Amino acid sequence: MSAYDLALSVLRSAPITAVARRLTRSKLRVLAYHGVGDPIGFAAQMAYLVEHFTPVDEAAVVAAVCDGAALPDDAAWVTFDDGDPSVVTNGLPALEQHDVPATMFVCPGLIESGDPFWWRVTHWTTDNRPARAAAIAGGSADALTEFVKTIDDGERRAVVAELRDEMHEDPPAAWRQLSDAELDRWTSAGMALGNHSWDHPCLDRCTPDDQRRQISDTDAWLGDRLGSAPLTFAYPNGNFSPIVDAHLAELGYSVAALYDNKLTALDGPPLQLSRLRFEADQPAERLAGVLSGAQPAIAGVVNRFGRRPHRTPGWG
Repeated sequence: MSAYDLALSVLRSAPITAVARRLTRSKLRVLAYHGVGDPIGFAAQMAYLVEHFTPVDEAAVVAAVCDGAALPDDAAWVTFDDGDPSVVTNGLPALEQHDVPATMFVCPGLIESGDPFWWRVTHWTTDNRPARAAAIAGGSADALTEFVKTIDDGERRAVVAELRDEMHEDPPAAWRQLSDAELDRWTSAGMALGNHSWDHPCLDRCTPDDQRRQISDTDAWLGDRLGSAPLTFAYPNGNFSPIVDAHLAELGYSVAALYDNKLTALDGPPLQLSRLRFEADQPAERLAGVLSGAQPAIAGVVNRFGRRPHRTPGWG
């Protein structure tokens, strides 16, 4: 067993989880999901959540962060990034069954569009045209998506458009975007919507004007849709930007969320809230380690023993 695997096993053990939970009961847990490909597994996770923690809604989090309102011990806020349709079709029934409030951070420029998420295009190229992917990413096909995240946004859009044209086929049905009807179903169930930029660029790779436009256009769209100003934002890909931070403050946002796999300190900057990465296809027992605060300690183990040997789902 590698040093990494050993540390992972220890940090996920029941005694460590129990101790970590006792030490962190006053902190907020913000779960960051994406799609819900496994509705049965997700339902099991929500059942665990309500049995062992106290789900809270967006309004309670805003009141706690901005006004100092008290949250219950072991409070947990469920969030979803990107606006994947499966959140509504597969996830909403479990949320309603277990009475778990949630916020979905959406990109209005993609809703009802035929445009797939750009990373699905790069993943398709990696899987089906590895030589092409390797040529773009400098020798490693598997590095294509990460490489595209590092280039200027204009260049990224050009690369993805070219790769999309090279597919010579319509996107798979599973790549479809959220519909207006699904969005209505979500809000009619009492669930919240938040700003996730207009069409999900890495904001720190955009020009200053484009960064502000990505936020402002979504803010206006959500305001019209909801009938009130949105209060929450989540950084696409977790890429923090001081320009966006300042613009969110100007627009009156109460909370902005990162994607840094940490428990949330309520006395920290309200526009830099930490979140815990998790995915719906992971076992519910792993959720125990994440919500307890033990799982984030893995990051320290990784730094000490070197990079983990393979990508683990839920690390983002």
